[in-house]
Amino acid sequence: MRNLLILFVVSSSFLFFSCTTEITAPAKENSGKLLLKIDKQNAPESVVFVKAYLTRENFDPISGTLNLLSDSTADLLLNEIDAGTWHLKVDAEDDSGLVLYTGETEVQVFAGFTSQVYLTLQPTGSGTGSIYINVTWGGPTNLTWVDYHNNPLISLSGSYYDNMAIAQPVVLFDGGIYKMWYHGLGRIGNDPWKVHVLYCESIDGISWTKYPNPVIYPGGYNSWDSKAVSPGAVIKENGIYKMYYCGYSDEYDNWHVGYATSADGINWEKYPQPIITGTYGWEHQLIPSSIIKLNNQYYLYYSGRNYPTYKIGLAVSQDGINFTKYSGNPVLINDQSWESSGVAEGTIQNDNGILKMYYMNSNETGFGIATSTNGINWTKSNLNPFFTTSSTYNNWAGDHVSYPSVVKVNNEVRLYYCGDGPSTYEHRIGMMRKLSN
Repeated sequence: MRNLLILFVVSSSFLFFSCTTEITAPAKENSGKLLLKIDKQNAPESVVFVKAYLTRENFDPISGTLNLLSDSTADLLLNEIDAGTWHLKVDAEDDSGLVLYTGETEVQVFAGFTSQVYLTLQPTGSGTGSIYINVTWGGPTNLTWVDYHNNPLISLSGSYYDNMAIAQPVVLFDGGIYKMWYHGLGRIGNDPWKVHVLYCESIDGISWTKYPNPVIYPGGYNSWDSKAVSPGAVIKENGIYKMYYCGYSDEYDNWHVGYATSADGINWEKYPQPIITGTYGWEHQLIPSSIIKLNNQYYLYYSGRNYPTYKIGLAVSQDGINFTKYSGNPVLINDQSWESSGVAEGTIQNDNGILKMYYMNSNETGFGIATSTNGINWTKSNLNPFFTTSSTYNNWAGDHVSYPSVVKVNNEVRLYYCGDGPSTYEHRIGMMRKLSN
């Protein structure tokens, strides 16, 4: 069965929790079981009871209680759960029945399928810390990506900054706040369309508050970025945000990489000229996608676009402004059938010295992953693509998925991305997530 981890941080104590459903030989047709396993030996002393409740309109409630002190096993089994949407509530109580931690969410149970829910139990005021729960309904024994069940998170606002499309999310977790820069494509009346950099913030990475105006505007008449500015990569160093963005004055001509800095992530000062220029061949149009520090150098990854061909290149810098393109570029090309005519938008996660690049294919139907130890030589996973349009919840982005942006917070990895589906042609922004390996 599939295992999952609940991280319960109280004075360096850990509570491990496993939730699965048995989908073999269920008690009745189209039903499953919820099994909660707890590592009693490592459970914090303050938690004595763990109670789980499942409720659903027009159905009898299902509940169970586990006493960590007296029960002979550390298993809590809820039987005969009908397929459908249930409300899950989990409480962790002390010996007097005082709820120390609680959390709730909706869970979708599919007969014969695997579905997952992420749930965080927040402290109620007694004690400190939180419980992190990943509820798994059946499935194999590997940690997989789960599309958020309320996607999309961000849609068009209808202003003339984004009344045509939004895309290219770039997400940082900074000071306990999720911060996202993304591009808005819009126009006023019959005026030519333009692309602006928009901004929003979130406490939980799910409910977002949009900043009312663009934070970066296209340049003035005859400037190199007079048509479009779109975020590509953001890094924060010594209290200063540094953005590497795509800009151009003509969508059919060269695209270049621009540079801007900010003290607050909202008010930006643009460097006057491009720091990396589009040229010819596969580098006709450049789109920066990720920036990391490696060996005291800046590694800037970018997509080279000469439609319909896409490749991923690398530029290196000592100061973050003066870049030299890697002589062995491109560092990633399309050589798997699912990648169609190219690979693009590589976003990098440094996972304890192993670099992981998440990227998209040229026809925007899936995401792949490649790994590296030096940022230059990349090995693709033989499980690619790890996520496709058919993986999106309720087919919300069943037509296209694109522009991945990865962020890791504690033991969870989130991938924000752009998508559109058969119900609407609007590009919107959603999120998938998984527990880190």
